[in-house]
Amino acid sequence: MGVATRVSAGTAEGYPRVALADAGGAPLRPSVLVPHEAYCFFYPYVSTPCLLLDMGAPIMPAEPAPGDSRPGGVGPGGSIVAYTAICSHEWSHPGPEFSPIHYLAPGQRDVLVGDRDRLIVCCAHSSAFDPAAGGRVAQSPSRLPLASVVLEWNAASDALFATAVRGPDSFERFFTAFDRERTLVAGPARVVPLSAYSRKVATC
Repeated sequence: MGVATRVSAGTAEGYPRVALADAGGAPLRPSVLVPHEAYCFFYPYVSTPCLLLDMGAPIMPAEPAPGDSRPGGVGPGGSIVAYTAICSHEWSHPGPEFSPIHYLAPGQRDVLVGDRDRLIVCCAHSSAFDPAAGGRVAQSPSRLPLASVVLEWNAASDALFATAVRGPDSFERFFTAFDRERTLVAGPARVVPLSAYSRKVATC
C-alpha cells in the first residue's frame, strides 16, 4: 500500500493511498456518480466521514486560504471533488442516524444560506462551504475552509483513489471532542449516497 502525505501548518503526516469502491466493494467508476448527489465515505481514518461530489463541470485548483493550495477536480470531466464532512466550526459530522451536513444541488435552497445553492451546509450553526472553490467558507460562523481529500483518477483502469488530505487539521480536535476510532483506513473505502449512510439528512 502506498502512503500519501498530508501537509498542514508546516507539518506532514503519512496517510494511506486508498481505492474508492462502490457499496458492493467493486472499484468505483466515475460514470456511476450522479452529478450533484452527495456521497459519503471514510478517509483517512475509519471514523472520519468525507463527502464525494461530481460537480458536473470542471473544477479548477483553488487557494481558499493564504498558503493553502487545493487540487482541482478529477475524473473524465475533471469534476469530481471530495472534502472531509467534519465542519471546521465545531466538528459536526454525519452519523448513521442523522447528518447535519448536506449539499445543496442546483435549484435547492436553504433559508439559512440566503437561498444560495451548490454549497456544503452544516445546519448545526449555519456554516457553509463552496466545493467548487476548494471548500472555502461561504458563510460563517466557521472561519476555516473544509479540508480537501486529494483524489487520483487512473484513466487506464477508470479507478478512483483517495491519496491525501489538504487544509486545516481538524482530526485531533474531532477525536478529542468525540470518542471515535483512530484506526487508519486499510482497504478500499466504500462510497454510498449520504442519504443511504445517514437515516435523516438535515435541511435548514
